[in-house]
Amino acid sequence: MWRIFYSIAATLNTIMWGIYFSFTRRYVGVDLGGGIHSILLLTGLEWLYVLFALVAARFSKSIGKRNSILAGALGSVPLAVSITVKDPTSLALILSTTSLAWAITWPLVMTAVFSGISARFGKVYSLFTLGTGFGFSIGSSIMGVLHYAGGPTLVFAFCSVLYAATYAIFYAFYPKSEDTGDTGELEPRASWIRNLGYVIAAYTLLVFCRELYYAVAPIKLSAEISKIMSGATEESQYIAFGILYGGLTAFLSIPVRLAVGYVVDRYDPRILIATSFVLYTVSYWAFILLEGIASIIVWQLPLYPVVDTSVNVLLAKSSSGDARTRALSAGLAFSAIGGLGVLPLIANPQIDPASIGILIVITAVFGLALTVLRLTLKH
Repeated sequence: MWRIFYSIAATLNTIMWGIYFSFTRRYVGVDLGGGIHSILLLTGLEWLYVLFALVAARFSKSIGKRNSILAGALGSVPLAVSITVKDPTSLALILSTTSLAWAITWPLVMTAVFSGISARFGKVYSLFTLGTGFGFSIGSSIMGVLHYAGGPTLVFAFCSVLYAATYAIFYAFYPKSEDTGDTGELEPRASWIRNLGYVIAAYTLLVFCRELYYAVAPIKLSAEISKIMSGATEESQYIAFGILYGGLTAFLSIPVRLAVGYVVDRYDPRILIATSFVLYTVSYWAFILLEGIASIIVWQLPLYPVVDTSVNVLLAKSSSGDARTRALSAGLAFSAIGGLGVLPLIANPQIDPASIGILIVITAVFGLALTVLRLTLKH
């Protein structure tokens, strides 16, 4: 029964993130005039706080796993504070702290999800995240309606309440069997690095590529929507942006998650990680070179669930118990390093989509080489 409620909570959680991402990227980058630089700042700082995932296991030992989950509700505070902030830089600084509570608690949520199983990790994770496609789709799609009804105040307030409610459910239905002492042992460090080091490094580079893509997308997507809906009101364009930024692609991710879950249970998840480098690179260049409907269609490709499912299943299979919490925390922390990589780009006033695309290609080549090398060594 708790798995059902965890799936519900995960869906509510992604409704919040759907609203958050689709709104903040347009609001900070377009409405407040922050541009690509402000989005890079917000993105980089969000990932900075994700580094705190490394303390998830230690934090849970101090106050207990279940209590740690409840502490995740504190992530709702920055959202409430953001209501009155209008400067794009200040807003980016405040909003970025929202990811802190999530980073510390999400590995614990994931540990619970993978508890009590010894096989079919991909299926279990796909079922847990199945509703997240609907959630993100709904959140991104209703963002414009919320903005129309009450402006930024209603959007941030709604997100704050939803964030807190999500963790209240995770807390209330946390499996009792997991709120116990330390279980499971980590592999020796040398062995762990040998088995997962290549993939973790590649994942870091993949996140860097992805976040560069996501930094450019809101500005480009807004421009294309404005061209197509040149005679429409600003609120209509907001609604269209929400639907096209995350609403449709998140909906399309639902069957993709099920398919990826099946594939990673049968084959090495590293194969899909390697494939993702190619998919993100090709998708990015198609997105920025095409215009109008064609560019918008490219953005709808559901690439995120391929990476998300592959990496989390791979890490979950590598350990058990509290050792799994540490493994998932390490994966999340290393992804933060990839996200943080976008911050130095703020110093370049001439940064543009073409130069970012070249950087994506270079990074993808190195990441693909690392993943293929690990696959080769394995066999």
